[in-house]
Amino acid sequence: MFLQLDCCAILKPMNFKPHQSTFDDKLSAIIGLSIGLLFIGGGFWVRNIVTYERTTLKETQGTVVDSVTRRERNSSNNQQTETYAPVIEFLANGERTRFTGNYESYRSSKGHIVVLRYDPKQPIKTVRVVNPLEGLVSWGMFGMGGLAVVSSLGKLLPVRWSSSG
Repeated sequence: MFLQLDCCAILKPMNFKPHQSTFDDKLSAIIGLSIGLLFIGGGFWVRNIVTYERTTLKETQGTVVDSVTRRERNSSNNQQTETYAPVIEFLANGERTRFTGNYESYRSSKGHIVVLRYDPKQPIKTVRVVNPLEGLVSWGMFGMGGLAVVSSLGKLLPVRWSSSG
């Protein structure tokens, strides 16, 4: 069984209709363009920071060797919460070095391997745990900014696409 194609099929042209932009359309387009361009600029800013850190700081692996607990009492509802910070050990300039990471609502497992970045001149003061998703932040900002710019430019166009014949 073969599929028959109709060689005489007529293609309908896309239905573009003229459209007069209102003040509200122009205002929302300008606001959307501004927000979109801010997101795109922020994406470049974040990308440049990450690139700078990758080129100037030393990257190594560290191991979680312990955990520190901190208890805090919320003043508004008098509820006690616990936060945890990993104690991470790594080699810096040939010496075993330990530091306490950021406090989080979860406890890191002992033996967990993390990626660290630090300045070899001041390893204790500059060390930080690298977020595995840090490279995606700039791409997310580029995507949201691009979407805002494209949709805002669509509001400024003097024609609109119509699906009705």
